[in-house]
Amino acid sequence: MRNIDRLYVATGFGWLIFSAGFGTWLGASGHFNFAQSHAHIGLLGFVASVLFGVIHRAWPELRERVLSSVQFAVYEIGTITLLTGKIMVDATGEPNLFLMVGAPIVILGALLFLWLFLASPATKRAPEMVPAE
Repeated sequence: MRNIDRLYVATGFGWLIFSAGFGTWLGASGHFNFAQSHAHIGLLGFVASVLFGVIHRAWPELRERVLSSVQFAVYEIGTITLLTGKIMVDATGEPNLFLMVGAPIVILGALLFLWLFLASPATKRAPEMVPAE
């Protein structure tokens, strides 16, 4: 997918907006029991998604692989599922199916990205010529 780098960064900023709104709500309402969920949204949603996008931008050959679209879907669906479960755990104190299903899907998404990165052929890049000013 040619624009997966932009898709990942845009998705990451969507997670950041959600995390900021959620954090504002929990701070204003005093529901500090959701602080861990807030942190997970920021790290799994924003940080990891933007990092995946930046890596796709730095290594454009990753974008050309069909696995990149599959990895994006697996990771983001897993993140949504896991974070839904984490919010429910923070609300009730009880483990739930969303958490138990989402965690291994997120791990699978991360492993797929690692495979995508390591299995991509290394390309020798010519140094860029930058004119002197």
